[in-house]
Parts: sequence; C-alpha cells; structure tokens
Amino acid sequence: MNITKMNKFIKTMYDVSNVKNGYDYWYFKLLNLVINMFNYDNLPTGISRRDLEINLIMTGHAVVVSKKDGTLFTPLTNVFGFDQYYQPVWATFANPVFVTAKKYTIGEDCEIIYNNSLQDSIYYIKADSGLSTFVGRYARQLADVEATANIYSVNSRLVSIPVSNDNSVIESLKAFFTNLSFGKRAIVTDSNIIENFRNVDINRTGIKDGINDWMIARDKILEQFFRDLGIRMNNQKKAQVNSEEVESNDQLLLISADDMLKTRQDGIEKVNNMFGTSITVKLNPLYNIKNVEGGDADVTTQPTVLSE
Repeated sequence: MNITKMNKFIKTMYDVSNVKNGYDYWYFKLLNLVINMFNYDNLPTGISRRDLEINLIMTGHAVVVSKKDGTLFTPLTNVFGFDQYYQPVWATFANPVFVTAKKYTIGEDCEIIYNNSLQDSIYYIKADSGLSTFVGRYARQLADVEATANIYSVNSRLVSIPVSNDNSVIESLKAFFTNLSFGKRAIVTDSNIIENFRNVDINRTGIKDGINDWMIARDKILEQFFRDLGIRMNNQKKAQVNSEEVESNDQLLLISADDMLKTRQDGIEKVNNMFGTSITVKLNPLYNIKNVEGGDADVTTQPTVLSE
C-alpha cells in the first residue's frame, strides 16, 4: 500500500516549468519573510502578530475593533469615506463567525494602523501602501527565471523542434517527449512518423547564455529582494566594507523599515489610547542592520544572500 501511494505521489511530480506553480511557490515563501519583519509585545487576546501583519502587508492597513465581550481583533476590512486629508473615516467588515456586516467610525469605535506613510490614498487615489505588489513582482521574476532554467535543462536534451500535422503522430510525439522530460529513454513506434514529421533546428548559435546564467540570475533577484527590503547584503569576495560603503548602500534601500516601524508605532499608540492596551512594536533583530561605530567593520545581517 505504501509503495502504491508513493508511486501515485511521484506521478503528481511538481512542474517547475509551470510559471503559475513557481509564482505560487515564491509568493508565499517571500510573503513569509516579510511577515516576520516586526515583533510585537503585549498583544491582547484575539490579536496575533500574524493577523496584524497580514492585514498591513496585503491591504496596507489593519483596523482594530472590539467585540461585544470586549475582546479585540483585527478583521479584514474595507475602509472608505475621506476626511480633509482624503484619508478614510469608516471601516466595515463582514464576519459571520462573530458579527454580521458592521460599520465602524475610525477614531471613535475603532482605530487604524498603516503599513507605511502612503497610508490609504493620495488625494483619494488608492495608494499601493501594502507589500503584496512588492512580493508579487519578485515572485513572478523568480518563477520566470526558474521556469526558463527548467525548460532550458530539458531542451538541452534535444537539438530540434518536432513538427507534424497528423494527430496520431502528435500523440506519439507527446508521449515521447513526456518520457524525455523525466529522463527516460523513449521510442516512437508510429510508422506514420516517417511521412508526417519534420524537425526545425533550434540551435541558437548567436546566444551564449546557459543554465548557469539563469541560476545566477535567480540568485541576483533574491539578493535584490533582500536589499530592497532593507537587508544589507554581503559580498563573498570582499570580507569587509568600510563605513562610507555601508552608508552608500543604505541610501539605495527601496523599502524603508524605519518608515514602516514609525507608522506602526503611531497607529499602535492610538490603539493603546482607545482600548487601554500597552502594545509595543519593534523591528525584528534579524532584519535590523547592525551599526558598528568607527573604522572598517564586518557587516552581517540575517537572513543573508551572498552575491557573486
């Protein structure tokens, strides 16, 4: 029975060349890294770091409300309306487990925490203030590169593209290349292939890229993801960097951890004032750049990706 189950499992082998598969894989891997950027203390029962961060990352905001029994929680909300600065004044959500659809007034019976200084909108134009798009862009790039590398490695087993107008030959060739993709020896037994099949040469003599180039590209994309997220990178060919180089690298950061921390602190202060809580937030040490005073210093951060 175990052998049967294992064989069935193997037949559903993950298709690395499928970009959708790769996107799903990388989106959740990268999302999990982003979720862990901040640590919270004294969160009340009903609110977890995960719940807060998923709302902030996916929607750009997290609204904290109180249930009838006084327990706080942060549901998936829609915010709407606008004040004199075009920021939302109401929040609503529908959760059949606790309550039906309900409208809350921000600042009166709920409070809102933002992911960054863009907040919800710029002059009533919806702002991309979360990190979902940021994660998605890198997930797509990684999926494309890995799919290309996988297809490249399979295609390196042939030198031409099969062409046929006969359905029986087409099906025979599909079986042939399916076996080829799994590294099996295969034989085409359809005799019609002689009259209904031809090859188109796919040798790209003018292009010098190879499987190693695509794997380097994958590492570079991951490296850039961490750098844009605010995690300083190490260069394995250079054991030390001086303070001027460190400062120069800091100016290239795309995502400001300081800004996200400040907006979280501002929002949490309002939550504490409204509900009498004592929540605090700080940057996860694994994502915090270590500042060393004076002279050259080893610069280490985690997680780390080594550049070429």
